[in-house]
Amino acid sequence: MRTPISPTTRHFRDLAGHFLALSPDDRFLRFGSVMSDAWIVAYVESLLLSADAVFVVIEPGRGIAGALHLQTMDYGAALGLSVSAWARSLGIGTRLMQCAGLAARARGFKTLFVRNLSLNTALQQLARRLGMSVACSPTALTTSLAVPAAGGHDARQVEFAPKLTLADDSLRS
Repeated sequence: MRTPISPTTRHFRDLAGHFLALSPDDRFLRFGSVMSDAWIVAYVESLLLSADAVFVVIEPGRGIAGALHLQTMDYGAALGLSVSAWARSLGIGTRLMQCAGLAARARGFKTLFVRNLSLNTALQQLARRLGMSVACSPTALTTSLAVPAAGGHDARQVEFAPKLTLADDSLRS
């Protein structure tokens, strides 16, 4: 099973390598803009020193397959999630989003804000699959998805009761 762990300083190079290997489009979705390599290295240094929730999934022999950063802000929690191109469709994003849900609930948050969520259809679909609500623009209504009935329920969705909302960063007030 792919288990998210909290990275330590010995994971610094792998974590930096994970972010540096993201394509320009993926950097845009993950960080809100295409960040320079120097900015990414400084970001990783700050992650390793922060009290924020940070998780990674490491694949032996391949390195970091995915990374999650749940940053506590005055207005709530900001979510950053990335999965390496080679690790997509392996359940890495699902495991990391489950961690995000648990960490958010433990901190009393009901909304996770994501940069460029309106452009990130894969993250929207993942959130919906996990039973989260998704809000993408000031004119969009938050869509709430019901947990399926007991006979065919998905255990991943139960973890998110009470519901969490994944919202575009532009919606924070």
